[in-house]
Amino acid sequence: MSILLKPKEPQNYTVDGVRFFKKHLDKLRYDSMVTDYPITTSEISVFMILHLYTDEMGQIRSLTKDPSVSDRKQLCISNLSTEHDLKYETVKKAFDSLLKRKYIAEVYTEKGMHYEIVDYAKYNQQINNSLHEETSTYFRIPLALFQEKIFGSLIQQRYHKAPILLLELSQYFSVQLGTNRRSVEDVQMVQGERTMTYLKNTLNTTAKRVRNFLSIIQNIFMFKPIEEKVKNPSMVRKERKRTFVQVCIEKFKFSLNGACFKRNDDVNERRSYAKLKKEMAARIKNARISVKWRDMMDIEKSISRMVKISTHLQVVDKSQKMLNYTVSKVADTLEDLHNQGELRSINSLGAYVNKCFSNAFEDFQKSYLTVEDRIEIRTEYYNTYGVYPTFLGK
Repeated sequence: MSILLKPKEPQNYTVDGVRFFKKHLDKLRYDSMVTDYPITTSEISVFMILHLYTDEMGQIRSLTKDPSVSDRKQLCISNLSTEHDLKYETVKKAFDSLLKRKYIAEVYTEKGMHYEIVDYAKYNQQINNSLHEETSTYFRIPLALFQEKIFGSLIQQRYHKAPILLLELSQYFSVQLGTNRRSVEDVQMVQGERTMTYLKNTLNTTAKRVRNFLSIIQNIFMFKPIEEKVKNPSMVRKERKRTFVQVCIEKFKFSLNGACFKRNDDVNERRSYAKLKKEMAARIKNARISVKWRDMMDIEKSISRMVKISTHLQVVDKSQKMLNYTVSKVADTLEDLHNQGELRSINSLGAYVNKCFSNAFEDFQKSYLTVEDRIEIRTEYYNTYGVYPTFLGK
């Protein structure tokens, strides 16, 4: 007899950040514990940073978010050192080591070379649509962690275990929001506790350096002492090691800066966008189509446009059908042009794909939207916005 699982409540908040897979964290933990050639602070830091620049399939076609950087220089490693206040030599050495350790790989195509986070695509495609599977498979690193540019300080001050601790703290909040804190309305209620002993052991350092580490990350992860122990100097002069009263912190309560959360007001829209973006990226990757970073950004904007239009088709229950139709048709068009060798003649692939989506939506309207459907969509849209929609054909 099958057991029907009760659907979970909607998740009110999520961490505003980049996706990082649990299996990659497990690999980092293992490589940090080996005695022979353990992975370094700079290597883990650079690997985390690279997740800012990857697409849904783990492909990295640019190492900068600066649109003014030319195509020729987008994959220069110096971009990472500039944007994250790191020394070039440190980034270059870490990057080369990550290639050697097979955390990242070089991928060569007929149009050049790009980088790829190893196994990212595999882990991403394994994600089940259920929220339980998502929260157990990956978590999100807060964007603020990169914006604060703390990695240089961690590397310079030799906090070898610090990046892994940051990943574990990020994982904690993602899991909390996806499990017992799904319906929380005040993100400041999402808190945890850690002892000083735990932090000392995890960072493999002294209490003094733990406090210094906490001061470095305090704008993102805030630790507040909740248990303290007072140590008085010994009354016996011969045994006295100090003459002052020492206050030792035993336990902390920690939280994540409220600015690192985002509310899931449009959860269905976000989920549709993420699913279609992943599907398009997979089709492009599997067809071995070389796409520039800027073109991929334009393609994702086109997908976002389709998702927004699809919300207005929900009234006739044809939202998902339209999305499946348009994405499939555009991907088929790209594959056909690529196989015929005609894709390389297109100057702006992003603009071309945008036009393809418009044409695919026009075809969908002609084939699948009845006159009654159009009237219902137009009426619903007018009642909501006070004007008639421009995306529907006459």
